[in-house]
Amino acid sequence: MEMHHKLRRDPSWHPSACNICGQMGHQAAQCTSGTVNWRQIYGDKAFILRGPVYWSDELARKKLKVVDAADLERRAKEYAKGQAEKAGMNFEEILKNAEVLNAQDPALTIKQAPAPVEEEPLPAGWGMTLDPTTSKPYYWHKKTQKTMWERPTAETPIN
Repeated sequence: MEMHHKLRRDPSWHPSACNICGQMGHQAAQCTSGTVNWRQIYGDKAFILRGPVYWSDELARKKLKVVDAADLERRAKEYAKGQAEKAGMNFEEILKNAEVLNAQDPALTIKQAPAPVEEEPLPAGWGMTLDPTTSKPYYWHKKTQKTMWERPTAETPIN
């Protein structure tokens, strides 16, 4: 037991008893006679139960976060140009030297990643997760808890 707990509690209390009232069966966080106002400390949002988060919902959120590669490249070039100017270097000359080096050694060129395959979103009410043993995706209806290996369509019956 930590020293600050020993100093604040009656020495006759059992070591596993509540630090506030000394009764066995609960800890200070659950003490009904305590003086700690947990709602005031953590706010009402900490005591609201939240629904489950499904893997397919996470995938849908990730797909919404699309990166604009052209804008990212433009901003990266602006940043690099600013850093070159701070260092007293000519940015246009650096780009020309990079083109010459890329022409000499094609292995140095940056290869574009393949575009991700776009899948149709799952029908409403369906979720997707991976089987832990085979890593194969399976699908389930969130309301009926019906599971299946084949990707559901809008026409898939829900029993």
